[in-house]
Amino acid sequence: MHGNLQAFEAVLACIDHKGVDGILCLGDVVGYGPNPAECLDLIAERDIFTVQGNHDLSVIDDIEAHRFNPTARMSMEFTRDQLTDLHRAQIAAMPKIADLDDATMCHASPVDDAGSDYIHDQRIAALAYGGFTNHCLFVGHTHIPIAFGTPEVGYAPIEPRQVRVAFLPHNLPLRLDPHYRYIINPGSVGQPRDGNPDASFGILDVDQRTFTVHRIPYAVEQTQEAILRAGLPNFLAHRLRLGA
Repeated sequence: MHGNLQAFEAVLACIDHKGVDGILCLGDVVGYGPNPAECLDLIAERDIFTVQGNHDLSVIDDIEAHRFNPTARMSMEFTRDQLTDLHRAQIAAMPKIADLDDATMCHASPVDDAGSDYIHDQRIAALAYGGFTNHCLFVGHTHIPIAFGTPEVGYAPIEPRQVRVAFLPHNLPLRLDPHYRYIINPGSVGQPRDGNPDASFGILDVDQRTFTVHRIPYAVEQTQEAILRAGLPNFLAHRLRLGA
């Protein structure tokens, strides 16, 4: 969500209309956006299971905050000022990784020695497969809807050439082969970076064995105005319209 309340509310309205059984969040509830407290309050109000993202962690961890570029650090300082001790406790309670049935959730790569925690290519994906054993790993972090798949190869190391990759267009179900293992990114609700400014989320249908990305337009200009009123960098407002 990245503190983007307008996008979050639009996505929740769509989810409610579709009648899903449960909602899961892959982290970075806060950061960049102007409404971090309200987004955390909605997470708590709706009892949405959430793993901890790096921007969430930066609120309570100075070491993580020092890894940020100047723009991200400025937004992090703003975010800290907006949150209460209850919000900080909420963030501290978020797990970094979680297994739910036959799926694993984490914000970024589940391994520490992948060279990057952004799973954006086949090499990083091949290394990330060493961090989970379930059928699917769901991640965020890159803000881009994408899926990686590889044949089940037990616990042997996976070569990048064994990994297939596909960007995920909206409304086109990805059929999940039971003989493959997947790494799936549903994109970003509050700050897409694939050239499409619409909020992005996905629905996993466990009966049909499909995963479908959905894109939802929202009042981008309201979020942009709120960013500028908050005194956050203009760049953070500008990028929302570009989906960058």
